[in-house]
Amino acid sequence: MNDISQSPDSVAAAQRALGTAYRDIAVHLDGSPEDEARLAQAEALAARFPARITGIFTNLLPDPALFAGDFGMTAIGQLTDAMIEEGNAVEARLRQRLARLGAVHELRRLDAFPGFMEQAVATEARWNDLFVATCPRDGDPARWRAMIEGVMFEGGRGLYLLPPAAELRSAIRTVLVGWVDARQSARAVAEAMPLILQASQIHVVTVREEAHGRMGGAEILADITAHLARYGVKATANVLNTDTTAADALLAEADKVSADLIVAGAYGHSRFREWVLGGATEDLLMAAPVPLLLAH
Repeated sequence: MNDISQSPDSVAAAQRALGTAYRDIAVHLDGSPEDEARLAQAEALAARFPARITGIFTNLLPDPALFAGDFGMTAIGQLTDAMIEEGNAVEARLRQRLARLGAVHELRRLDAFPGFMEQAVATEARWNDLFVATCPRDGDPARWRAMIEGVMFEGGRGLYLLPPAAELRSAIRTVLVGWVDARQSARAVAEAMPLILQASQIHVVTVREEAHGRMGGAEILADITAHLARYGVKATANVLNTDTTAADALLAEADKVSADLIVAGAYGHSRFREWVLGGATEDLLMAAPVPLLLAH
């Protein structure tokens, strides 16, 4: 287990030597009230490593598919101009807010139509170590679902997803890792390693759903916990036997251990511009009360 008496400087030095510190953190901004929660979390994360923050302001333009004919062309042009003008006002407010950040930062603005915004944001995510956003649920954040899924499948980096109206968790002491013998789990652990190294408790679990057949047991946890031990991380290992869904079992365990963060693989696939998430990933996005770190 990490020695929690170590100074932040000594931890940071050790992480630099291992190459496991975040250096660039991107944060999704859209002018909504969720911006404040996302910025607060990004700033707290940046202060721990330290890292540079890039705000990605997504100004979504109207969908041309909803307009037809000469009248539609005129209408979409006027609406696009209005949304760009509104974006100018939001950008000005965001620049004032970012000026109060303690971390080195910049703001990048993306004006794009639906179907193009997803790729534009994924491109920005690729050169960052972490992308902070809000879980796409019912309500205002749901309009960014395609963008979140685009970054998840095409960004190539970890997503740090907050529940809507999330309270700041500046200290991530307890991390729950949902492990499956699959590439996605390996990617999630690799992307979360800087946070895992700083945590004081790591719980690695796998879910065996009795109603759906055997998915694995304690034997599949031995190698990953041994791998973490070689980083100086002492992790507990546990098989969750349940007749509920894998997501429900993970969420119940997160509540039991008072987890500050859930790390898991993001399952699903992309097909052209149609994004399809696996059931467990979808359930976590819809219900997790704590931040998620997902990777595909």
